[in-house]
Amino acid sequence: MKTKQILMAGALALSMVLSGGMLTGCSNSSTKDTKTTEVAKKKEIKTIGQKSKDSKSLKMTNNTGKKITVFETKSSSEESFSDNLLENGDAVKNKEERTLYYTVKENDKLDVKVGLQDEDKTFVFKDVDTEDTKKVDVSLKEDKVNLDVTKKDGSTATLTPSEDSVKTEEEKKDESEVKQEEKKEETAKADTSNKSNASESKKENTTATTNTSSNKNNTSSSKPSNSNSNNSSSSKPSNNSSSNSSSSKPAEHTHNWVAVTETRTVVDQAAYDEQVPVTEMREHEICSSCGADLTGTDASAHVYQHMINGDDKGGWHSEWREEVTGYQTVHHDAVTHTETVTTGYRCSTCGATK
Repeated sequence: MKTKQILMAGALALSMVLSGGMLTGCSNSSTKDTKTTEVAKKKEIKTIGQKSKDSKSLKMTNNTGKKITVFETKSSSEESFSDNLLENGDAVKNKEERTLYYTVKENDKLDVKVGLQDEDKTFVFKDVDTEDTKKVDVSLKEDKVNLDVTKKDGSTATLTPSEDSVKTEEEKKDESEVKQEEKKEETAKADTSNKSNASESKKENTTATTNTSSNKNNTSSSKPSNSNSNNSSSSKPSNNSSSNSSSSKPAEHTHNWVAVTETRTVVDQAAYDEQVPVTEMREHEICSSCGADLTGTDASAHVYQHMINGDDKGGWHSEWREEVTGYQTVHHDAVTHTETVTTGYRCSTCGATK
């Protein structure tokens, strides 16, 4: 009886051990699957914008030291930007790389608007040429966002934002209010001028009526003259009406031209490869009588010949000499410098270019 109890207890313990191992194995497998999923998520590069059959793409990296919370694009011939391509709660972190998908019309360039977290202003970059662009780094210099463009040929260029875009929303609002006030003043002046002209016209009409009444009491011979006088008076309001029309015209827009600049890389000396000799110190056997290099020859026979000739020195000695054993290729990078050039002009008010 006791033997059976012992055997049953042993079987039960073995069953528990096997079950525990199976559970542990399942747990380890589940943990591995979770880690694999996490690694896949880490390797996934997020995007800005939606990929479509007409869209183009390029790599963009945030090097501003802050989060990018606003990123909008448009074709250069379009009037307004798209909605923010970053969804609510989404932001491009510092050092984060993303793939930008964008669409531009034929023969158009790309306009870009960028805004940083906790900033009340955005930065607009106009006419960005993406045809030969490899990647774009967004950087922050002197409180202004810049686009550092790396082209497919390896050269680089820094694009600066338009002057009007770096103004805060408050500054733009103030400028808009000033323009509205100026427009109101112009309208008020035009209304005052119209009222003055209407008053003058009324006085002239009254004078003309008085003249007509007086002319009726004159002789018939003077009627033609009075008629001419009346006609002359009645023509004046027509001239005043023309004056009113011209004075009510809105003031013509005056362009405020701002230079559009681009930083370019100039190559002073192209990159090249140099063949530098590799040397090594090697031992040579030198004849003490004539100085001949006996390395790799029968030195004894050479010395013996000197002895036959009566040369008292005889023998040979070792000398260490530097020899070229090969060549090493040393690459020299190109020597460059950057310069800022003016590529055109843009009106800071209406966006017109020349």
